Amino acid sequence: MTSPLRRAYQSKRPRFARFIAHCIVRRTLRSVHELTPSTPPMIGLLGEGEVLSEEIEEALQLLWLPNANLLNNVFASDLMTFLKCDPTATRSRRHSSNIDADFQEGLDRGHAIFALAGEEADFPNFFRKLADRIVPLERPSARQIRAGFAYCSGIILSEEDAERLATLSLKDLLLVASRKGAWKKTLKALTDDAKTRTNSSSADVLSLNTLAGFGRAKVWGEDLARDLQDWRFGKLLWSDVDRGVLLTGAPGTGKTTYARALANTCGVHLVATSLAQWQSAGHLGDLLKEMRKSFAEARAKTPAILFLDEFDSVGNRSTARGDNASYVIETINGLLECLDGIGNREGIVVIGACNHPDLVDPAFLRPGRLEQTIYIPLPDAQAREQILRWHLKGDLAQEDLTSVAANLHRKTGADIEMLVRTARRHARKERRPLSCLDLIDAMPERIVVPEDELRRTAVHEAGHAVVQALIGESEIVKVEIFPELSKERANQDAGYMQLEAPLPTARTRKSYESQLAVLLSGIAAEEMVYGERSDAGSGNVNSDLALATQTATELEASCGLGKGLAQLMPVGSQRAADLLVADKALREKVEGTLAKAKKQAKTLLEENKTVHLRLVERLMTKHQLNGEEVRTLVVSITSLREAAPSDLESTPIWNATQRTRGTG
Repeated sequence: MTSPLRRAYQSKRPRFARFIAHCIVRRTLRSVHELTPSTPPMIGLLGEGEVLSEEIEEALQLLWLPNANLLNNVFASDLMTFLKCDPTATRSRRHSSNIDADFQEGLDRGHAIFALAGEEADFPNFFRKLADRIVPLERPSARQIRAGFAYCSGIILSEEDAERLATLSLKDLLLVASRKGAWKKTLKALTDDAKTRTNSSSADVLSLNTLAGFGRAKVWGEDLARDLQDWRFGKLLWSDVDRGVLLTGAPGTGKTTYARALANTCGVHLVATSLAQWQSAGHLGDLLKEMRKSFAEARAKTPAILFLDEFDSVGNRSTARGDNASYVIETINGLLECLDGIGNREGIVVIGACNHPDLVDPAFLRPGRLEQTIYIPLPDAQAREQILRWHLKGDLAQEDLTSVAANLHRKTGADIEMLVRTARRHARKERRPLSCLDLIDAMPERIVVPEDELRRTAVHEAGHAVVQALIGESEIVKVEIFPELSKERANQDAGYMQLEAPLPTARTRKSYESQLAVLLSGIAAEEMVYGERSDAGSGNVNSDLALATQTATELEASCGLGKGLAQLMPVGSQRAADLLVADKALREKVEGTLAKAKKQAKTLLEENKTVHLRLVERLMTKHQLNGEEVRTLVVSITSLREAAPSDLESTPIWNATQRTRGTG
């Protein structure tokens, strides 16, 4: 406690509000290095300090006194100017003029200037430009609340009660303290009221407990909620709390919903924005100003979650080209500065969300920034039923929705939400309650894949599975084909193979060639069985052939694993196609690499026809095989072939040409 404050408090026991305001001010300004006697500072304070504005002004005055002799000096107020900035939307023109006049007078007199506001936009415009720092008002700690009760009212709080009080708003905290002997009754009433409000709306409150199908992201969020609670109570340093995460997944998987649920679970503010919102402000300077404003808003509401949607649109400095390159680079550098520059980010967890993590600048993914990348998968059948029930809000509670959820295979949370809205609209139109039939009628029309087409898909995906199991470096999660497809969506995959994410490791040319063989093994399998390939593995930007071409180009032009060492483009560059068109020699090398990989895949499949056939038949029967089933089948048949090759060679192999004629 400073000498001036001790003198003030010795003369008269302070009220709790006065005591706690001093604690808040001291705690807030402890990291503000601009508080030097030689140069009067200009500091903005952000937060819910309106209920303590007079006490905060007094605390700042005491803090700024150079010595105790000036404590009772009537001219002490001339050392400092204090601006109380009411919300811009509600304050009068006269009040705004008074703030501007007081600010100008403080500048003219060379005062230390402190301004208090709920939002950064509430400060005078000129003040925002000149301020040394704008900092969020810290909340009083449980220890300070305990000391305040003891010193001001003679009430000895337990640590548990002090921690409960530390979770209250300043307004509620002051109410409890003002009740003195009845403080316990008041705290209980406030707590019970909060519980009642929570329980009455629990069916409508989105939280991690109500989310389904988020896997690892849900676990990470629950850990963060515990850590933030411990940080609030001073049990955990901010350096031990995760600073951020990058969420990725297909459109509609619920990345924005997750951010809202996480904020509710943690009991913190959510500030949601995106590059598009920043860009809407105007030119680059306006964009950077809006960017900093978003971080300032989160800082004013700490602890807070800052959600940055469509994060992949920020760009990557390594791929920035042309007239737009400088713009992209300055935007990225500005965001990196906000994430971990000299400004304080304590209490702010940043969540980025995107559909294409490969387009994100690697600098964003380093420790202290968006430290982890978490993939949000499509919901499984159980998760789809939970999502259905969430959006139904208690309707059809007694109905069995298992079959409905099963028929929503590969649908996202957004798809299911739209389905429920459509079903409700059907019921409203007929002026009757919602029924299961409404959900069924609202489902997108599906088409049955002809057996020959389904078998071709099985041949293709089984080809991937066999070669992956034999020479691939990642474990197979599952292989799946779809006997029905949605009529509304074009370019759907009729099947796919899911792999575990590979461990980051140094790779040789052989490793890349194995990857290429796996990518082209679906095409090779079709050629082996049908004598020709279809366009199933090509055509779009995420097709087998597109990925293989990109990988082969990187092998030759990025990794130094071809005949030359020159790096013509970085890994992940979107310039590969342009480079191939412009460089005939490189194109010939890539063509040769792809041809070699396809030949390797075809050789492996020819040597393991029996394994491939069995996988095709299993897929036609079950439509989905997990990684363990695939591995067991491959190992068992290859072991048998090595033990008795003649027996297996006599096993009849399905003839695709005969089968096609037979069903025609």
